[in-house]
Amino acid sequence: MQPFERLRYLARWTDDDDVALLEESADCLAGFADDPFGVVVACRRLLAYHPTVAPLWWLCARVLGAPDAHEGAWGAWRDYRSDLTPSRLAGALPFPHESPVAVVGWPDVVRDGLAERIDLELLAVRSGRRDSQLSRRLRVSVQSVRVIDEAELLVLEPSHIIAAPVVCGEGRVFVTPGTAELVEAARSVGSKAWLVVPRGFALPGRMVDALDRAARAELGDDDLPHVECAPSLFDMVVGPEGLEGIGILNHRADCPPAPELLRVT
Repeated sequence: MQPFERLRYLARWTDDDDVALLEESADCLAGFADDPFGVVVACRRLLAYHPTVAPLWWLCARVLGAPDAHEGAWGAWRDYRSDLTPSRLAGALPFPHESPVAVVGWPDVVRDGLAERIDLELLAVRSGRRDSQLSRRLRVSVQSVRVIDEAELLVLEPSHIIAAPVVCGEGRVFVTPGTAELVEAARSVGSKAWLVVPRGFALPGRMVDALDRAARAELGDDDLPHVECAPSLFDMVVGPEGLEGIGILNHRADCPPAPELLRVT
């Protein structure tokens, strides 16, 4: 399949498996190694089709910043797959752990990180609009996870509430709708709030703005899958370097800024 044919295939991608989308996109962009102009067009089209997938912005920035698109694409994919954030999360929670741990939704980074923490009582808290994905994510999880709502969250008083962002950068944090309210509720009963930010989800500030603009242009304000929240809502951040203070979000960027991506629509 030719690169632009692969691009048309990715335009019709409807599966909510972002990891598979990222791998397919890396394969597509690698095919533009001999076409510098074509790779820019391809990146912009991918992001116009899938504007809310932060790791896709990260991948495109890595490709555009590399001397060779093929090496840039597959080097980024290898880095994404070797991300240490899941293991850092598993190691940051005390062992053994007797109190329940709540998770907003059931993001892949939490599923992967806590797969071997059989000592944990895990609670997946319904976050609202994206709950259609929760059942699918739990079906492919090896953990025993109890699904609860906000009322049960307050009764169970978990030691921690863990959330993952849609995207963050330069001190701004975007989460799925309902996340902030759940985190605030958990903190009111003494839970520690951790934001888990895997590789590819922390972007330069201008790219965060571009993602938000592109998402609004494609989906409209009423159907956005993200809302901005205050970073101070969280006590700590878990990332590739481990458990860090929330101030890390002011300067962490997982890729260089890519001026070619600041206007994708």
